[in-house]
Amino acid sequence: MKISYDWLKEYIDLKKSPEEIADILTKSGSEVKAIERIDSDYIMEIEITPNRSDCLSYIGIARELSALTGKKIKMPPLKVKGKKEPGKAPFVVDIKDEDLCPRYTARLIRDVRVGESPDWLKKKIILMGLRPVNNVVDITNYVLFELGQPMHAFDYDKIKDRIVIIRRAAGGEKIVSIDNVERPLEKNTLVIADKDRPIAIGGVMGGLNTEVTEKTKNILLESAYFNPTSIRRTSFKLTLMSESSYRFERGVDPRMVLSASDRAALLIADICGGTIGELVDKGKKLEKEKIALLRIKQLNKILNLKLKENYVKKSLSGLLLETSSPKKGIIKISVPSFRLDIKYEVDLIEEVGRIYGYEKIDTTIPKIISNPERKSISWRAREKAKDILTSLGLSEVITYGLLRRQDVDRVFGGFAETIVVKNPLSAEQEMMRPSLIPGILNVISYNMNRGIKDLKLFEMGNIYYRDSERLYREEIRLCIAMTGAFSNDWQRPKADVTFFDLKGILEILFRELELKDFSIAKKMFSFLREDSSSDILYGGKHIGEIGCLANDIQEAFDSKEKAFLAEINFDGLVASVNLEKRFTDIPKYPSVKRDISLVATGDVSFEEITSLVKEQGGELIENIELFDRYSGKQIQDGHQGLSFRIEYRDRKKTLTAEDVDKLHTKIRGYLIDKLGVALR
Repeated sequence: MKISYDWLKEYIDLKKSPEEIADILTKSGSEVKAIERIDSDYIMEIEITPNRSDCLSYIGIARELSALTGKKIKMPPLKVKGKKEPGKAPFVVDIKDEDLCPRYTARLIRDVRVGESPDWLKKKIILMGLRPVNNVVDITNYVLFELGQPMHAFDYDKIKDRIVIIRRAAGGEKIVSIDNVERPLEKNTLVIADKDRPIAIGGVMGGLNTEVTEKTKNILLESAYFNPTSIRRTSFKLTLMSESSYRFERGVDPRMVLSASDRAALLIADICGGTIGELVDKGKKLEKEKIALLRIKQLNKILNLKLKENYVKKSLSGLLLETSSPKKGIIKISVPSFRLDIKYEVDLIEEVGRIYGYEKIDTTIPKIISNPERKSISWRAREKAKDILTSLGLSEVITYGLLRRQDVDRVFGGFAETIVVKNPLSAEQEMMRPSLIPGILNVISYNMNRGIKDLKLFEMGNIYYRDSERLYREEIRLCIAMTGAFSNDWQRPKADVTFFDLKGILEILFRELELKDFSIAKKMFSFLREDSSSDILYGGKHIGEIGCLANDIQEAFDSKEKAFLAEINFDGLVASVNLEKRFTDIPKYPSVKRDISLVATGDVSFEEITSLVKEQGGELIENIELFDRYSGKQIQDGHQGLSFRIEYRDRKKTLTAEDVDKLHTKIRGYLIDKLGVALR
């Protein structure tokens, strides 16, 4: 905002130079960006923060300087003894939408002589960056800069049927504003209208159809309070900003509405020779001032000072805040209507700090509370898991926490316990994700449509759902997805991803996190293919799903490649993760390997075989590897040929061939007895 140094001195007796005044204002929070000399005057460019709308006027800046320098403020005349009986006024004011316009005043001024403004008024309007129009319009702009209350003057004789209606615009309405531009009006736009048409865009700009010109004889002076949110939206939609909208959208002083009307009426009568007539004041009248409490002990704690109660009261009184002391150490403050920014105790503490001077407050280093564990176990476990997966060649992706309902229904068929957003910004953000799978499938579809088919992806993120008791829950999930070729290395044969590739990645992940009680059991899930759908268990409890994506879901996401997926409740594993680094000696004694080839029914899993082998071999079993699985000729229907290699090692001695053969024979017999398999 621009402030003239000479004009400012009309409201407060300033002995300091413009540079000194700029320094005082800057230190108090109203930064003076530049000072420009124009003739004998100085123009200060002040950066006013959005919460200090009370400083968007000369009186506002004068109030600040009064508190900072101790000089008294000189207020202009703000009282008119006019006719206020609404019933006797020759015009009607009708507020249709009080939520957008809580208060509206209109004053009739007769027999004005519209013409060129006096030199002193034109000079002040030019200093503020505006173009002088005529004496009536210039006076309304003058009062806007002086008191911070925007106003508008209508040509009274151009208002049809002498009725002023404050309402929302109807569909299809238009208005030609005073800048001679035709503007379409949306339904929620606040307008000032007469019986037939809009005559102004409320709080933004007047209409050309009731503009005050040199032929105007009678004017209707508007001073009102408009809803800040409504003005901000209207200004944004119309890409139209004015000095009035700039102030209305930040909030004006509700108590200044009538006083500003009186001030402008007095100036019009003095300069334009008009006769001040009837006033209509409609809407909500003045509410009681806000009351706030300030604790001296809390103030000194936050500012790290030792201020006395009397000093604090004097500082606040300088800001025109009425103070009293209901109890020692507590100050009761009556907050004036122009201080819209003061709501809480901390706001009052800020005011005292500004007046005292931020530069006087010593810099202190905050107390550091020692905490040996800077990062939580959950965070470190997630980072460890990510490192493991990236080392295995997977790429991390990050998807949005909000999804389209359509994507969720594609995967879960409308059975997911979802949390719907009441006011989504778009159709793509209708609900909070109940799973990471829809998001990662969108990533797969996006890449495949661009010719990238070999994908190994994972995501670690939060999901949201409602449990069986209808309570809202949030948990961390890990999702892994693989498509296309598992290996595309020229040194190795190209092979497509299989269920066992994904299972192997999970096994390595669980092993590296030292999660030993991990297993996979066959179980049907609706979004997975029946022949490749399994339950992921830890400690015998369900923690996730693994398998190949169902064909219909694959088609719904426009994917031409099989997608193998696994999703795990990572929160359920964190407590069991071991992140301590451990080192083991290189084995001193050699290992011995033996192979077993079996024929088993199709429902016998490798998991069952390994558990039985470990049960019999104990600590001597170092590794079990399935290296061949065959079904076809020479194997009867419903059966499979399995060949696996067992590695034996004793860390205390060298195993003899006799020891190994004896144990190996025992294991084969145990498998035959327990699983009904046959040796090949």
